[in-house]
Amino acid sequence: MAEENNGIQGQQQGSDADKNGITFTDEQQAHVDSLIADRLSRADKANESKLQKALADARAKWDEEQKEAADIANMSDKQRQKHEQEKTNEALNKAQAEADKLRAELNHTNMVNEASKMLADKGFTADEETLNFVVRDTAEDTTQAVTAFAKLVDEKVEAKRQEALHGQTPNNASASQGQGKSFGAQMAEKSNSRSLSGVADDFFGTKAK
Repeated sequence: MAEENNGIQGQQQGSDADKNGITFTDEQQAHVDSLIADRLSRADKANESKLQKALADARAKWDEEQKEAADIANMSDKQRQKHEQEKTNEALNKAQAEADKLRAELNHTNMVNEASKMLADKGFTADEETLNFVVRDTAEDTTQAVTAFAKLVDEKVEAKRQEALHGQTPNNASASQGQGKSFGAQMAEKSNSRSLSGVADDFFGTKAK
């Protein structure tokens, strides 16, 4: 009876394998088993390394706490109060530093968003390079930087346009079309097709990195 059950189970397993469309030769199965064993071995080593580090860190922290406790036990009341005050101040300073960091990150994000909107309104693509040049710590400074940047680009575009028109006749159709467009429109057309790094260098006096 047991042999019949084993035969039935073998047939069912074979049938399931056929349904799933997965069949392995003995050599293939051995290779798969080897890959699995190797991966498990590497995972075990990685976990063991993490565990050892965690234990070492915990041990070092415990030793430090024990030493501190022993030092406190040998202190006078005045020394103990001073030590507790120093620990409190240290915790407050750490919390303040973390709060300042979070506040600065939030402010930077807000300035990036504002600068992006202002650049878009002036016809610029707010790419990372441009934002790095115009974003400042305050909204007022960021606005001034964007305005100055756009003005400078406008002047550069106009200067290039004058150079291109130099020597052409007034009846030139393309020149007439170019003259009919505002500086801002021409700037918007060119902002996505050329690099602004040179303009940024002139504006900020530094080479873009």
